[in-house]
Amino acid sequence: MGIVCAVVCVHLCVSLLAPRGSGLTAFGDLTQSALLVWATLSILSNVRTSYRKAQLFWALMAFGCGMWLCTQVLWTYFEVFLRQEVPNPFVGDVVLFLHVVPMMAALVVQPHIRQNDHSLRLVSVDFFLLLTWWLYLYLFIVIPWQYVSPNEAVYGRSFDLVYAGEQVVLIVGLGLVWRRSQGSWHSIYGQLFKAAILYSVSSILASVAIDYHQYYTGSLYDIPLVAAMAWFAVVGFMGRESSAGQPTDQEPRTHHSMWTARLAMMAVFSTPLMVAWAEFGGGAPPQVRSYRLILTVAAMVFMGALVFVKQHWMDRELLQLLHLSRQNLDEMCKLKDELENKEQSLRWHGQELQRKNLELQEISFTDALTGVWNRRYLEEILGAEAEQVLRSYARVRGGDIRKLDHRDLVFIMVDVDFFKQVNDLHGHPAGDRFLQRVAERLTKVVRKSDVLVRWGGEEFLIMSRSADPAGTPAFCERILEVVASEPFDLGHGVRVRKTCSVGWAPFPWTRSAFEALCAEETIELADTALYRAKAGGRNQGVGILPGDGAIATPHAITLDAVQDDNGVLTRTVTVKNSCGSTQPSAENLLSGICLTSDAALNRVGSRLAKAEICPGRKGPPRSSDETHEARSMMNAKTPSRKTGLIQKAQLMSASEIERTLVRLAYEIVEKNGGVEGLGLVGIRRRGVPIAERLGKIITRIENAKVPVGTLDITFYRDDLSTLGPKPVVQDKEIGFSIEDQNIVLVDDVLFTGRTTRAALDALFSHGRPRRVQLCVLIDRGHRELPVEASFVGRNVQTTMNEVIEVKLTEIDDMEKVLLMER
Repeated sequence: MGIVCAVVCVHLCVSLLAPRGSGLTAFGDLTQSALLVWATLSILSNVRTSYRKAQLFWALMAFGCGMWLCTQVLWTYFEVFLRQEVPNPFVGDVVLFLHVVPMMAALVVQPHIRQNDHSLRLVSVDFFLLLTWWLYLYLFIVIPWQYVSPNEAVYGRSFDLVYAGEQVVLIVGLGLVWRRSQGSWHSIYGQLFKAAILYSVSSILASVAIDYHQYYTGSLYDIPLVAAMAWFAVVGFMGRESSAGQPTDQEPRTHHSMWTARLAMMAVFSTPLMVAWAEFGGGAPPQVRSYRLILTVAAMVFMGALVFVKQHWMDRELLQLLHLSRQNLDEMCKLKDELENKEQSLRWHGQELQRKNLELQEISFTDALTGVWNRRYLEEILGAEAEQVLRSYARVRGGDIRKLDHRDLVFIMVDVDFFKQVNDLHGHPAGDRFLQRVAERLTKVVRKSDVLVRWGGEEFLIMSRSADPAGTPAFCERILEVVASEPFDLGHGVRVRKTCSVGWAPFPWTRSAFEALCAEETIELADTALYRAKAGGRNQGVGILPGDGAIATPHAITLDAVQDDNGVLTRTVTVKNSCGSTQPSAENLLSGICLTSDAALNRVGSRLAKAEICPGRKGPPRSSDETHEARSMMNAKTPSRKTGLIQKAQLMSASEIERTLVRLAYEIVEKNGGVEGLGLVGIRRRGVPIAERLGKIITRIENAKVPVGTLDITFYRDDLSTLGPKPVVQDKEIGFSIEDQNIVLVDDVLFTGRTTRAALDALFSHGRPRRVQLCVLIDRGHRELPVEASFVGRNVQTTMNEVIEVKLTEIDDMEKVLLMER
């Protein structure tokens, strides 16, 4: 900027001090010519050192300055060499007018923005359209008054008007790109914008002065013009010294490239308006109107050709884009297929890895010899199982624990009696086969929910989930019977008959102080009970249960105190397999339960008020539950109403049945998401009162009535298989529509599954329900059909010689579930 100021100052001094004459004219013309040469060369020097788009930009700017220089050289030729006044109209005015168009085209290039070759081609066509339009505009407005119908006054006004409009377009374009650019290009556009404003003002002032014959070369009118020329030269040096050779990282936005195309199309569409002006414009001579009409037609043809070329390029580019899109789509589909294949392969490998991990985990948790769980598996799950039990007791802390549904754990230790003899007499391979056979028999005894663990050597541990400690003696007796029932086939003609000893303890050990002993200590207590059974003569089971002292002084309960107790904190229940290695008789089935005879007789004679289990036990009168349990044991040999059935144990009392039904009702509501569309259908006989009770409980829970119906099966009872091999369904209406309903079939005992099959056939004869579920109070196993219950009150493992009897008040005038044996 110092150079610009110096040039302006020198020219100002000369203009003020030198008189008007040939010397001042020569100074002014040569100074302006030199400045334009300097500006053209400085801008042109950026072409060989810049980025491709910048090269085009600088080339167009240099071309505009070169046209400006040509006009100045022609002006200097007239004034300096010919020493005559420049004529008005001046022949170089058309070049002076058109030199702004390349500068506008340079702005269209926008070198500060990344652009592909296709965009550059379209921009070039738009440039030629604009150049044609500006040339057409000059020829249409100015030239008629210079050559067709010469008129100096009209020519001057027309030139000034068109030239001013052109300058305004250039200034607006520079302002737009200046505002949207960044970095060094922002500075270059800013300097060009300021120089263009100065040049526009100075050129318009000079043109007006020429029209009024007030202008002469070297006058004060040339000072802003000289400053603008010097400013353009400085901009050329700025481009060479800055880092404007590369575009910025910003992507081209749509309106950057669209405004030039819109201007070009506006120029094309303006030609019909120019035709109207040429034909009907007032004041123009006929020859001028004819000239303008011919010129407009020629311009329309030429610009139409350019539009055709542009459309051809766009169509070709569109076809290329469509072809490229098709290729990309095919490639994308191919990649998608490959990705799906890889995902499927990865998913398969993931599933395979998961399966292998599960297999490895199961192998690590499985005893290699017997195939049952090992101690590591029990250690893995014991904490969670114990915590679940303790949480269920903590929820009813301070309430009636007796009403709590059974969530207890029972730990049962099983040890084979005199196992060492097998190894000594038949060898260790035979001993290994013997342990495998023992594990197989124990697996048949335990429920699916129970956990059978090889504890070590010939010892096994059974963790019974959701167990009722009152029913554990009967379960342990079954273990003794199964092990001693028949010889073990060890192969090679070797058959060995063995017995076992059993010890058990419940967890929590006492419900009044359920946190007194942890699960690990309860297992040790069961082990203590096992050693008492072995010390008592083997082939028997011993259970260590809480006594009255433990209930009265729960703070005194510790593992050492319980193990060393002599009947104060504990009571011992003993179960014996009286026939040893033979099948036990019905008369001696429960003779192993050690009851003091005097106490038992007193209990029976005085409404069972002062019973004592095991010798030496003393305490206050029993609770109602204990009295009921003792009465059941005293009646163990009492024959049932059904001929040949002997009661072995009571599985559920009236309160337990009620609690189980409440739990089943909650499960039914939860699984069906409420009672909407829900219906209960009881299988006659005892399934009907159970369904009615469930309906009443659900009504209380949801405050909405649930329909209850009946299916009548007369000649078959699923829990008494001796009455016939196939159920017969009596034709009876259910009592409500089952179409598109969620139906829950209700029965008391699930055995072979044939009753359920017959009930399903009968149910579908009444309509087509949306879903059918099965709810049973007792599931005793031994299925002959693929039938499973959705809701089970209790799972009971039974033998084929055992029978489950459900007694309900509505039918039997009593409320209990009994385990019977033929």
